[in-house]
Amino acid sequence: MAGQSDYLPPSLPFNRGQWPQEYRDLEQYDLRASGLIRDLFERRITRNAVLVAIEAAPEQYREHFRARLNYWRDRREGKGR
Repeated sequence: MAGQSDYLPPSLPFNRGQWPQEYRDLEQYDLRASGLIRDLFERRITRNAVLVAIEAAPEQYREHFRARLNYWRDRREGKGR
């Protein structure tokens, strides 16, 4: 997929329904991180809500979730690509 995210392998089909569950979960945490950062910057939520969301994520996805939160924060602040 052209322009695909850096955490997904390039060989995934366009149909997300054919993706393995692990990759669908990673994408969902990326989307959740993007939404949380948007809401944080628009002052709809507090930093505490972000910390609660991190703690609510399963242990196996927490590091990925934190990385995506940092990625989206950097993009929002203009530091990203």
